[in-house]
Amino acid sequence: MLEHAAVTDGVSTFVAVRERAREVAGFGPAQVFTTTDTPTYRRLLDEIKAWPLDFVLVECTPTAGFRITSGTWGTAPLYLTDAGGRLRGSWSLPDLRQQFSLDALDERSVARLLTERTRYARETLFQGVHMLTERAHATYGDNGLVMRYPAPAEHALPREVRDDVDVVEVYRRVLSGAVYARPFDPRASAVELSGGMDSASVAVTLAEEHHGEVLAYALAIGGEAGEQQLRRRAEMLRHLGFLDLIVDALPLAPFNPDGARARRMFVEPGAEPYHEAVGAILAAARDRGVRTVFTGDGGDELLSLRGNEWASVGKVRGRFSDHERLPAWLGRRTLDQLDAVDDDLAPPTVINEATLLGFALRSPQFLDAGIWPVSPLCSPRLIRFAEQLPVPWRVDKHICRERFRRIGFSDDARYPHLRENFRHVMGAGLREYGMPLLAELSAEAITVDHGFVDGDALRAAMGQWEQGEQVDMKVFPVLSLELALRAMTAHSSERESAPCT
Repeated sequence: MLEHAAVTDGVSTFVAVRERAREVAGFGPAQVFTTTDTPTYRRLLDEIKAWPLDFVLVECTPTAGFRITSGTWGTAPLYLTDAGGRLRGSWSLPDLRQQFSLDALDERSVARLLTERTRYARETLFQGVHMLTERAHATYGDNGLVMRYPAPAEHALPREVRDDVDVVEVYRRVLSGAVYARPFDPRASAVELSGGMDSASVAVTLAEEHHGEVLAYALAIGGEAGEQQLRRRAEMLRHLGFLDLIVDALPLAPFNPDGARARRMFVEPGAEPYHEAVGAILAAARDRGVRTVFTGDGGDELLSLRGNEWASVGKVRGRFSDHERLPAWLGRRTLDQLDAVDDDLAPPTVINEATLLGFALRSPQFLDAGIWPVSPLCSPRLIRFAEQLPVPWRVDKHICRERFRRIGFSDDARYPHLRENFRHVMGAGLREYGMPLLAELSAEAITVDHGFVDGDALRAAMGQWEQGEQVDMKVFPVLSLELALRAMTAHSSERESAPCT
């Protein structure tokens, strides 16, 4: 899926890593490392900066030092730090753990995490370690490491659709262009097929040219909603003809004893709650020869309502709301940062900020497994198309459901009665595994000692949970952060070798 090249004109040099593009000439064998004249050098440099898919570009010039530029997609995060006069970078935070210090935690980032008000920004939990956000660039030279945000991205507004336009067919064609923008081997590819509209949209498009050739996988959520999930997926699979791989998520619940968190391996504290289960299914897919996974990431944001559109259809925006109650156990250092959580954010992005943040937290697990994630629903062209759709086509993802109706999916497949999510798996993990861990760690909690968590309030809440009250899910980031900080300071400075647990 990726290609790379290093080019010099004898004075300046660049190294580029980028996604391969279908029907676009890539780097030839002679360009893996080549010397060329200055006009050709500049032309190649301009071509890379205009590349339609993801890329990272490193330039070195005698006068300006190093300049690192990221593309629009942000598929894999790039973390940078000045390590004692040397520039170090990686897509994996643990690779830079020698730069971490408990005395240099970034207060604003910790507050965002503990209040679940995460934001897309260059800051990380660790001072001096920065993420290169989409379209941004960093320079490294006499002035050290300097990060610069790009200009704000422009976005389209909804517009009227002519009566003679088949909106669903246009959507199908644009999505097809996004799915097939990269060359891939279907026999070494998988698609996430949870049963949701987003992953199903990608899977249906893959089946148009590769019916029966791609592996479909999912985490089974269990319970009554899980029965619905399996039934709906079975119908989808009959249409797609794909081989199926399914893993039960409940035995792999968060904090289970065999998972990375409980084994004190460093897991980014903002990572998905079902990190352990994803690790298991990625390992199983890898064992089947999968090297590329198509995801449905970005689907919620692709067709989301904006501003007053919510009220126009009688809905209230609830997701990512900052007006929910704050947990009682927040410490003074966290509370002092509440008014600053929106400071120094990345400017408006091409791909939705929530999607990009999800990539940064989710993609490293794929890369650890030797798998490249592809998210067609984040195609800038598809995003521009969706932004111009009138509200009736976007609300409740109507355009997706109408496409599925046309190809013969039942009402059950298109309109599930129950919500299918991992909330009960997360709850089970907290109750069965998380609470004993928290009880063990709370006596000498790093988050308490450093003032981010109020130990008395946390212990009071734990006492209520031990008496039978429902465990508050808002404690999840507390435990995740505590475990990550302990892993950060434990013995080895090397990144753990387990591929995807």
